[in-house]
Amino acid sequence: MYIQDVKSGKKSEVTIEPIPEKELKTIKKDPQFQFDWNKYKGKEVYKLNILNDVKIQGLMCIMDHKDVSINAIEIELLEVRDENVGKKKKLDRIAGSLIAFACRESIKRGHEGYFFLVPKTDLIKHYQSKYHLAYIGPMGTNLSGMMVGEEKISRKLIKEYLE
Repeated sequence: MYIQDVKSGKKSEVTIEPIPEKELKTIKKDPQFQFDWNKYKGKEVYKLNILNDVKIQGLMCIMDHKDVSINAIEIELLEVRDENVGKKKKLDRIAGSLIAFACRESIKRGHEGYFFLVPKTDLIKHYQSKYHLAYIGPMGTNLSGMMVGEEKISRKLIKEYLE
């Protein structure tokens, strides 16, 4: 599993692991992250780091929905360092690696690769084109709709980003 320098093409091996709760507090002080990750204290939060580097490149909170009516992994929040977002990003493959990790967890936990996330409106087309996720429009109290992936998509993302 690796991320890649956009300019040089250099690949760097990465790890994805649970973030200790005490480390969540330091995220709030990092201007490269905009969300208040302290709100996710006690939840399943993972960090992506370049191997042997303490600087966090990306964060993701997942929720394991064991209820048979949902039966999927939800990506509650996903954030990449500001310097690695958009046209001027320095490193690529961070979000894809985190999403693929959630896909692998979905398979491991018996959800057959099903996962979903509630997107920001401006990211819907990006999730569709880059990760091949399906968009399900607003329903009930969910006014944003959701992006959904199933086993075929999950296996493709795992192969592309994790293997």
